[in-house]
Amino acid sequence: MMEYHSIYALLLYRYITFKRSFGFKFSQEYALKLIDDFFYDIDAKEIGITRAEAEKYCKKHPNESDANHAARINCMHGFSRFLIDAGYHSFVPRNIKFHSTFIPKIFTQDEMAKIFAIADTLKSQKGSNCHHRAIPVIIRILYATGMRAGEVVSLTISDINLKAGTILIRGPKSGKNRKIPVSDSMLEILREYSTRFNVGASATQCFFRRPNGQSCNRNTIYRLFRKVLEEAGIPHLGRGGGPRLHDLRHTFSVHSFAMMADAGIDLYYSLPLLSTYLGHSNLHATEGYIRLTEEMYPGIIADSNKIAPSIFPEVSHE
Repeated sequence: MMEYHSIYALLLYRYITFKRSFGFKFSQEYALKLIDDFFYDIDAKEIGITRAEAEKYCKKHPNESDANHAARINCMHGFSRFLIDAGYHSFVPRNIKFHSTFIPKIFTQDEMAKIFAIADTLKSQKGSNCHHRAIPVIIRILYATGMRAGEVVSLTISDINLKAGTILIRGPKSGKNRKIPVSDSMLEILREYSTRFNVGASATQCFFRRPNGQSCNRNTIYRLFRKVLEEAGIPHLGRGGGPRLHDLRHTFSVHSFAMMADAGIDLYYSLPLLSTYLGHSNLHATEGYIRLTEEMYPGIIADSNKIAPSIFPEVSHE
C-alpha cells in the first residue's frame, strides 16, 4: 500500500478500507497519493478541504491528458464526500465525465502472423534481462486469452495449470478471481516455456520472471513490443496513439466475436460468453467490441442468427 504523510494520511487509509469493505478492488492509491502530496506540499494544518484548495488541486496541469485530469478531479470528489460523511466540512468539486475518443488498433490475422514471426527472432537487448525470451510467449498469451498485460506478468507458476489447461487470474481489475481455459496450442507453448525456464522453481514464483526472481517489467515488454511492430512494418503513431499492448486484448475480443458469428452463434449467447471470459463486470463493457467487429468484418454480426456450441472449451471444476 502507498505511504501517505500529509495531515490526511490516516483518513486516506480509512477511505481505502471503506471502499474495499464493499468488495471493490479500489486501485486508486496512486491518485490518492497525489492528493496526499498536494496537502503535504502546502503544509495543510486542519482537516477539511476548502474551495480554494480544491480549485488549486483540480486545475489542469501543463501537458496533462484529459483522462488523467478527470481522474484526479473525480478522486478528489470521492474523498471530499467521504470527509463530509466522516463529519468534516469539505468542499466537493464536481465530477467530470470523460469519454475517450481513442480508437484501438485491431490487428489483422496477417499482422498477428508477422508479429509472432518477428517476436520469435527478437535478439536480446541491453537492459531487457530475460524479457526477449519471454516476449514471444507473452504476446501469444495476450492475443490468445485477452488477458491484460498486468495480469500476465503477475501470474505465478501455480496459477497456470499445465495439466488441466487453465489459468487462474487473481485479483484482476474487477476485483474477482476467474479461471479461464486456454487452447491446446497455447497450452503447448506454455509447457515448452515452463520446461525450459521454470524447472525447480517454487509454485509461488512468477511464471515470467527476471533472474532476480522479480516479475517481468511491463514497460520493458512494451518497449520490446514496439520493436516487434517496427520490424513487422506496422507503424506506431507515437505516445498516446498506439498500437498498445492492450490492443492485443481488443484484437482477441474482435476476432473472438467474428469467430463466434462465423460459427453461427447468436449475439444473445456470444456477448455474455465473451464478457465472462474477459472478466468484465457487466455486458456494457463488452458491447463496444460489437461495433469494432462489424467495422472490421462488415455484415458478419448481422448474419449470425443460429445457435452453435461454444467455441470456448469447458473449464474443469477440479
